[in-house]
Amino acid sequence: MLKSLHIKNYAIIDELSVDFGSGFNVFTGETGAGKSIIVGALSFLMKGKADTSIIRTGQDKAMIEGIFSIDEDMKAKLDDAEIEYDDELIIRRIISTDNHNSIKINQTSVTLSFLTDLFADHIDIHSQKDSQYLLNKANHLKLLDKYINEPELLHRYDQEYADYSKALNEYEELANNTYNEADLDYLRFDLKELEDADIKEGEEEELQEKERHYKDAEKYLSVLNEANELYDGQEGIRERLSYLYKNLTLNDQVIEMIRDRIEELYYSLDEEMDKLKAVLASFNEDDLNIDYIEDRLFTYSKLKRKHGADVKGLLELKDQIKEKIAFFEDRDFVLGEKKKQVDALYEKALNTAETIHEIRTDKAKQLEKEIEKQCEDLMLSNVNFAVEFKESELNKNGIDDTEFYISLNKGEELKPLRNVASGGEISRLMLSLKSVFTSLSDTSLVIFDEIDTGVSGKVGLSIGQKMAHIARNTQVLTITHLASVAACADYHFYIYKEDGNEYSRTLIRRLDQEEIIKELALISSTDTSEVSLDAARALYYNAKESLKQ
Repeated sequence: MLKSLHIKNYAIIDELSVDFGSGFNVFTGETGAGKSIIVGALSFLMKGKADTSIIRTGQDKAMIEGIFSIDEDMKAKLDDAEIEYDDELIIRRIISTDNHNSIKINQTSVTLSFLTDLFADHIDIHSQKDSQYLLNKANHLKLLDKYINEPELLHRYDQEYADYSKALNEYEELANNTYNEADLDYLRFDLKELEDADIKEGEEEELQEKERHYKDAEKYLSVLNEANELYDGQEGIRERLSYLYKNLTLNDQVIEMIRDRIEELYYSLDEEMDKLKAVLASFNEDDLNIDYIEDRLFTYSKLKRKHGADVKGLLELKDQIKEKIAFFEDRDFVLGEKKKQVDALYEKALNTAETIHEIRTDKAKQLEKEIEKQCEDLMLSNVNFAVEFKESELNKNGIDDTEFYISLNKGEELKPLRNVASGGEISRLMLSLKSVFTSLSDTSLVIFDEIDTGVSGKVGLSIGQKMAHIARNTQVLTITHLASVAACADYHFYIYKEDGNEYSRTLIRRLDQEEIIKELALISSTDTSEVSLDAARALYYNAKESLKQ
């Protein structure tokens, strides 16, 4: 969610700050006051490329800063990038005429690609020109799969198809590969070298530890031998301590207690010294055979360099070479076995794809009705929406080739969604689609830039109601010229231009209830007469009442 936005020296904006609410936020104002510039600044903050033309005339840099709340997905990305955060993010972009540009998240510099990826699934900026995602056939199956809500099944298919594809590639590689005798000799040489090396997972780490052990051995042996001599040597601590407690044999209760305590200490110390001797004994001949250790480590290093693989990769390579040699020696049998594996994996993936197809076709009918209902709410009562399926060969998406089709008027045949053209109708159609799909995504902010252009009256009110409905779960910002849309908002911001002696600047303020009613009157009838104010007041309260239903 966007909490606040601060803009300085951007286009005709001198400097302004605005705090947003969590629901439906609307911007109104006269044409040319800078409403779209504010949305443009927010879009630029998230994904725009550096462009000095956006810097206010006469200034050397522009700054846009937004404060956002964050979710668990964003936290994971920030953790991976080692960026510190609390419960919000401060995103700041500075564009300079000398190209000293910067993008910072909580004072940490980041790249534009990281910033774009961070917000990729969380912010949706929509205008009449920005409907391509929903219109693009390539995205229709993705949208349908969000709607069917079967993540585990889809993930299972992804894995099954990946297994099938891998096996198929291996089969085709085997089928297309032929080896001459020289190739075979080379493979046999590599196999013998790997088998003679007798590499094992974990051994390299053990050898490295022994090598470190050996390098410390001289110091260990010196200290441990000296400690052992001090304790167990002639007239050492052990002998003297034993002599001490054995000779404290006086018929005195206090001395007897002291003697018993010294005897306990003697035996405790003896136990600890036995442990020290065990450490000393661990430096046996095998551990100290540094020639063997370094020879084995050299073998690992040589094979890893030669084949460009780690130990696990070397073991897999050995098995692959065995397969290639076996294939060369018994080509028909090996190809037959590999083909059986490919066929089995294909059938497994196909069965899952068919299950997904059945769910998709069943849920598609439900989706069609839901979108048609959304369209009806927006005064598009004759819309016929359909999810068309064509069977395809098994691929990463299953066996479905899917596209959304639509007819906007009675008697019209269904056409691909990408072919619809009417401005007012496509705006409402896109809003209908977003009403369904936004709730299925991780989107936390939807921005509508004059999506109500070309409509009026009851249609405008239905658009406002629809955006207010979306705003129940997702923060919504919109620019509008319609009083009926603005009346549905939770927060109303008025954008205006102030002319100074030398330049004009854009300003913004949040309106209270009476100011909202006055603005609704000006939008509807360009005056604030009692008649206009009464009509605006009625519109405002009727809109609020309708949203309670």
